[in-house]
Amino acid sequence: MGRAGIVATGHHLASLAGVKALQEGGNAVDAVLAAALMMAVVKPDASGPGGDLFALVSFSKNSGRIEALNASGPAPGKATIDFFREKRLSRIPLEGPLSIAVPGAVDGWLELHGRYGTFELSRLARDAIQCAREGFPLYPSLAERIAEIAPGCRDVERAFRAPLGELKPGRAVTQPGLADTLEQISQKGRAGFYEGKIAESFCRYIQKSGGVLELKDLEKTNAEWMDPLKSTYRNYTVYEQPPVSQGFMVLEMLNILEEYRLNDEKRDLAEVIHLMVEAKKLAFEDRIQYLEDPRFGDPKMALVISKEHARARRRLISEVPRSGAGVAQPGGSDTTYLCAIDGEGNAVSLIQSIFAAFGSRVVDAETGVVMNNRLCGFGLKPGRANALMPGKRPAHTLNSYMVSSEGKLAVIGGSPGADDQPQTNLQILYNLLDLGMDPQSAIEFPRWSHQPGTPPRAEGPEELKMEEGFPAPVIEALRARGHNVSVVDRWSFGSAKVIVRDADTGAWMAGADPRREAYAIGW
Repeated sequence: MGRAGIVATGHHLASLAGVKALQEGGNAVDAVLAAALMMAVVKPDASGPGGDLFALVSFSKNSGRIEALNASGPAPGKATIDFFREKRLSRIPLEGPLSIAVPGAVDGWLELHGRYGTFELSRLARDAIQCAREGFPLYPSLAERIAEIAPGCRDVERAFRAPLGELKPGRAVTQPGLADTLEQISQKGRAGFYEGKIAESFCRYIQKSGGVLELKDLEKTNAEWMDPLKSTYRNYTVYEQPPVSQGFMVLEMLNILEEYRLNDEKRDLAEVIHLMVEAKKLAFEDRIQYLEDPRFGDPKMALVISKEHARARRRLISEVPRSGAGVAQPGGSDTTYLCAIDGEGNAVSLIQSIFAAFGSRVVDAETGVVMNNRLCGFGLKPGRANALMPGKRPAHTLNSYMVSSEGKLAVIGGSPGADDQPQTNLQILYNLLDLGMDPQSAIEFPRWSHQPGTPPRAEGPEELKMEEGFPAPVIEALRARGHNVSVVDRWSFGSAKVIVRDADTGAWMAGADPRREAYAIGW
């Protein structure tokens, strides 16, 4: 809890970096940038300059108006459907040099800083640069990730300047190449990453590895300010990321569920989960049909987040599960979510990602840049929504939300987890808005995840995975309805962070997820 500010991130060093910026007089953007840059160092398997980001921002100088920032990169100029067909590929590889899209995260950091930052970028990057240069103790989950990819990614060994066999928990690891890259960005801005020696180094390495990313692909800025999507849910207004984010699905699911009065204490939990899972299937089907880069097609957002569309979709829900066939297994889940609020109520809800574990697994050790594998989110069938085209952004799993009540910001939140993201966000919003839980309880409550999700992975059987902790009668009731239920580890889905305003006292309360490294610090 805190009144002067809160920062919640996926690593304690990032949360500390953000709070230090607040304590020195910075605002929420200063805090979230200091934290995001630190996450690039301590969570390089999930985020960094080679990835993308999306953010929602609310600032008092704009009367609290919520803005959306899309900083996701497009397909390179040579990435065409014909190019992949000539290579006899029916889909874009899930990893490797041909899976790399233009990185947008650095443009996003710079755009946030240019519009709302008050500190010099060199100050905000200071702790991250120091941590990359001097090292930090390797924590268990990152050590496990490194061990998983070691056989096919020796460049990680070079990036960390240590033999893979020595990358054990507790060992101090340094990333001098990444330190130099962040320093160039902090000193030269866009030219420090998308031009000059850094860009030349990673483009040369990608092309040498067989990829198509070129310097000319980096010329255009990839950060775009947009209006967020919004919809009402009971007495609240919920804001989400617009396309190419799949954030609309959270709003669509809430719209479908709104008429069921889920806040009725008499309603059985198994029935609530059944309704949510069925709403999830409908929203994911709409993602496949509609989600598109709006610069290349019409994603029909006014339709899919409308109350009328929700009513039509709601009529398809019955007492037994309907088939969710036609969608595919979820893709990468290596993402990190962070949020911050300052004493004036300025707030940022930011999510950044390189998609899969170590992205494309193409790591330019000289610059320390781990490249994304976001290009694999495209399809290779012309004329379909989200079909590959040069300069086009792929459909994104990344999304974050804000909620207002009576004109005041009430909730900030989000979670990594690929196709678990909208499902996790839905469940936490239900816990907060319908059940009135405090943020930590809302986060720690057991979760479910329904699969399949969305491309790029192959189609698979339907399965409702439920974390340990749900009562046995709930699980059995869902099985009796026809759901294919399996019980999984207690901490399986997502890594949520939430900041909530107490309506009575005005204090800010934060929660952080025990499912992964997650830390909220208030002061």
